[in-house]
Amino acid sequence: MLKYLLSVVIGLVIVCPASATVEVAEMNNDIDVVWSSSDGLKMEIYYSQRKDGVWQEPVRITDNHYDNMYPVIDRDSSGKRWIFWTAYDSGRMEIHYTSGDGEEWQTSELLSSDKKTNISPSVVIDKQDRIWVVWSANNDDLDEIMYSFFQSGSWSDPDFVHEPNEVPDLLPVIDISGDGTPQVVWRAARGGKNVTLSSRWTENDWSEPLIEEIEDSEKDESEEKIIELPQFVNRTSMVYVRVY
Repeated sequence: MLKYLLSVVIGLVIVCPASATVEVAEMNNDIDVVWSSSDGLKMEIYYSQRKDGVWQEPVRITDNHYDNMYPVIDRDSSGKRWIFWTAYDSGRMEIHYTSGDGEEWQTSELLSSDKKTNISPSVVIDKQDRIWVVWSANNDDLDEIMYSFFQSGSWSDPDFVHEPNEVPDLLPVIDISGDGTPQVVWRAARGGKNVTLSSRWTENDWSEPLIEEIEDSEKDESEEKIIELPQFVNRTSMVYVRVY
């Protein structure tokens, strides 16, 4: 079951916009962290991993004329990491991405879209190594949720997760459900209320969005475990942590 709160928790994946620590269910896993931080001129993307309990030296992923923000990360069955983020320049926001082994990274590429504004990407990789990406997009109008997936060396044409409408749809998060199918949750306005919607992939299209009932769960403090992020993660409002 997907859970959407101020912080987005998907199994062991935590987007943590307001704290330098993150709560996870396991402590013995490898961890990837990506974040956006200023180099004095522009916002750039950085990466590090915790391996065998030790944080590795950070790697700078971007070095260009864009403001690069809101990165996310996942890795495929071969261990290759895939990072996606929002790149801003001259009034246009694009989704850029790169892949690498954690040390060497490919030159970043554009995930094509005919929308002027493309923000808030979310990524997950399924058991077939299909790379699923969702994001919010608009042409100076109301946001809609878009998606694309990478398979056999090429991207599918970007398309809508839901039918376009006259209300904003924002902040999508994608995960793999218990039966192995992609599922998206996002925030939206419906019937004059702010709600959380979800949709599942059904062979070749997305299901009709359903309103999710979100219940606050009580935390067992005795089982709560904290990971201290390294000091070089110096900006905590654009940090994404992936625990494997």
